[in-house]
Amino acid sequence: MALVENEDALHDVNVVKNKQKRNEIVRKIKKRRKAAKKADKEKRQKFLKEQGLPLPKPQTIESKRTHDETFVAKDDPEILEEESTDEFADLLSGTEPPSLLITTCPKPSKATHTFVKELECVFPFSTYKKRKETTLVSQVVEYAIDQGHTSVMIINEDVKQVDAMTLIHLPHGPTLSFKLSSLRLSHSIFGHGKALRDNFPELVMNNFRTRLGRRIGRSLRSLFHTKPMCHNRQVATFHNQRDYLFFRHHRYVFEKRKEKVKASESETGEPKTQTKIQTRLQELGPRFTLKLLHIQKGILNWRHGEFEWCNTQDNKDSEKGYNRRTYVL
Repeated sequence: MALVENEDALHDVNVVKNKQKRNEIVRKIKKRRKAAKKADKEKRQKFLKEQGLPLPKPQTIESKRTHDETFVAKDDPEILEEESTDEFADLLSGTEPPSLLITTCPKPSKATHTFVKELECVFPFSTYKKRKETTLVSQVVEYAIDQGHTSVMIINEDVKQVDAMTLIHLPHGPTLSFKLSSLRLSHSIFGHGKALRDNFPELVMNNFRTRLGRRIGRSLRSLFHTKPMCHNRQVATFHNQRDYLFFRHHRYVFEKRKEKVKASESETGEPKTQTKIQTRLQELGPRFTLKLLHIQKGILNWRHGEFEWCNTQDNKDSEKGYNRRTYVL
């Protein structure tokens, strides 16, 4: 005899007094609902394919975002003229690989060291330089310029957890400061692979459609080589959604699998096997999320620096007591 009269009604589960049994029934109901929803979706897609109709596109926050005046076209002549003379024009138009110097805050933890080591496999020809306690940021910048580096990346931490990233482009800036969150290193990602060192990964940039977004995209693109090594099948992705930059690092994997296919009428009735090549993505790590805090003109200078853009929207919303946001990237 069933404990609940209607097995798909969650409100009837309260009659079960045992908490463990009640939670088990709730899990089973949710599992059945999820399976039924998936079956209905597959049935609808199969019907559309048979009718030759296009499949519906999933509705997301970004896809439902209405076009506004902050969006710029890819071939806007005014934007192209500005980008042809900005700080990243020479690096993005050249064939020489970028040179990135990565350092940390003074006395970093082991987790920060591990994160930096994995970043060396993401950014081509990057160099990790340990920072002493008495070394100032200005001294790091001077050393990087003398060594011929094109940019400096500083990883900061708080309570032994990585929480910020500062990107300084050399020799004339700009300086971008990010809040870093949701960090997962390679060893904590199930089925992760091992990234190749000194590799030019293919770069994918999504949803950088505004004037500010294009500037951030060019800043991040200048850290990668303009001609990727596609034969190594490594891909670095920056996906912008609601002003958060999600970073993922993958590799394309091609696998040969044998599948049984039906024999034709002219052949014998026995099924035969056919080898097919299937493609999947293997995450290499690390994965993290960036939130732009501010852009400063020139080299980082907290006292006398001129800020090009500051993220003040969150502070204004918190003071007014509501969470309405206007996305700017």
